[in-house]
Amino acid sequence: MKIGEYLMSKGKLTDMQLKDALFVQSISEKRLGEILIESGYITDSDVAAYLAYDSGREFFKELNTTSLYIDKQKNEELGFSFLYEIPAVVIRKEDIPYIICSEITASLSEKMAFDENLKKFKIGFSTKRKIYEALNQIFINKTGFSEKEILDEAIEVALLKGSPNLRIKRSENFYMIVMDTEIGQENIRILSLEAGRRIINIIAGNCQITLKKGQGLDAKFIFISKFYKGVRVNIRVAFLPISSRLDKELALFEAVLRIHGLNKVFDFKSIGFMDDKVELLKKSYIHPHGLIISTGPTGSGKTTTFYTMLKLLSQKKSSIITIEDPVEIEFKESNITQMNISEDFGYSEAVRIMLRSEPGIMMIGEIRDDITAKHALIAAETGHLVLSTLHTNSSLSIFSRFKSLNIDLVQLFSVLRFVTAQRLYNPLCPDCKKRIKSGKLPSIYRYALAENLKFTVGMLSKTNTYCGFVSSEEVLSFDSVYVRGEKNCDNCGGVGYVKRKPLIEIAEFNDAVKEEIYGNLMLLSNPSSLEEILMNLSNFESLKVQSFNKLIKGEIDPVTYFNLSK
Repeated sequence: MKIGEYLMSKGKLTDMQLKDALFVQSISEKRLGEILIESGYITDSDVAAYLAYDSGREFFKELNTTSLYIDKQKNEELGFSFLYEIPAVVIRKEDIPYIICSEITASLSEKMAFDENLKKFKIGFSTKRKIYEALNQIFINKTGFSEKEILDEAIEVALLKGSPNLRIKRSENFYMIVMDTEIGQENIRILSLEAGRRIINIIAGNCQITLKKGQGLDAKFIFISKFYKGVRVNIRVAFLPISSRLDKELALFEAVLRIHGLNKVFDFKSIGFMDDKVELLKKSYIHPHGLIISTGPTGSGKTTTFYTMLKLLSQKKSSIITIEDPVEIEFKESNITQMNISEDFGYSEAVRIMLRSEPGIMMIGEIRDDITAKHALIAAETGHLVLSTLHTNSSLSIFSRFKSLNIDLVQLFSVLRFVTAQRLYNPLCPDCKKRIKSGKLPSIYRYALAENLKFTVGMLSKTNTYCGFVSSEEVLSFDSVYVRGEKNCDNCGGVGYVKRKPLIEIAEFNDAVKEEIYGNLMLLSNPSSLEEILMNLSNFESLKVQSFNKLIKGEIDPVTYFNLSK
């Protein structure tokens, strides 16, 4: 029975109200239940009751009565991150464990498919409001600390654990302080709505800005670490305006704090690159001029890789100048000069000044506009080695990105040396990972893996060899995957993953590749043909092929694979 018919049968909805809601649905992307709630015709409890009825499961109007109770210990074992994402809460009724949710999401189905321990739970339904109230009872911190002390403590913890980002996130009923770590995200504190809003305002005060409703802002402030004895740390903040049905009149924000200042420069091997990738990256040392571009999302390790490359290049003793927003790692080498970008001093102005200084090597933190791109090309053409980053999805999509900046692709191609695309991933713990048949995966993963298998076999069949150590037999006989193991593993601490590693694709535009492409410059607009040429003439391995290799070898799970191969 459809939700409209169900609600009319219960006397919750009239025929006219349903027709009105169906009309709104026909001209919007909202679900019918959401439209009915916003129109005031029904409540969220009515929708949850329907979902329980439709799936043949139990509906819980209340979650803490004489006949059932919230299982605090089991909720804490499963963890706030897991429960908040769904959202869900664990209760017990007559000693039977239930996972109570407001709807059965793909995330919940996926987690229950991969985790054997969750299969003993029955699923029940309640409203999001009741679930959040239950989570509040279990997880919200009730301490005597002030909001400033809580914020300072969170930043110190992030510095201590080497986290690049601290996030102040809001749900409908609470705020969270979340830290990005090598194995995902870690909750530092759960706060009431009032405390979370005050912390957002403290951060805005530190940045000396005023937040306005609906307006996103980027800002910066300096944090002086007590733990690191007065070390000054640059923190860049993105304020994100958010909306809530509960607080329509308030100016609501989340904040992402990007932390710079305590990073270290290592060598390529120590940051996790394999020998073949190290040798390719070291080729940057032999080129006196040209352009090296790095692509990838924020937090993927691009800057760390470039700093490691600059450390190598500094051995040439030629003058090196970097321009960044802000400087993330301070170099001690005397031949490296580092400039900060500010609101009044942008990339295009800095590149012009940099060229007048005649450095041998230039690092431009990011190519954001056509002026910066043109100056970078001029520098690469006039005897400089230029390193820069660009926001694209893959290494081979830089040509379309530069074209959108009105750059001559032939001019770009003539100076291009390398293009890299980088991601960070968490390998499965080798001690506790477990193997399952692909047929046991949720259907969405089974179908996607089957499609990618065909793609990978088709791509590799066009080249001279299979990438890495994967043979054609292994690819064609692939029928099982590894997933994270149990929670009592001593090696990984029960998280199922080990220390984060980088994955990088390196497109080397060597003489053989350039000769092939100069014969047909239209290939620059065809990533598939470019990839085929690079695989045959420069041992190019795409992120998609490398991640498929790791999936077959049991180093990563399907979730990590799809994140890496996008």
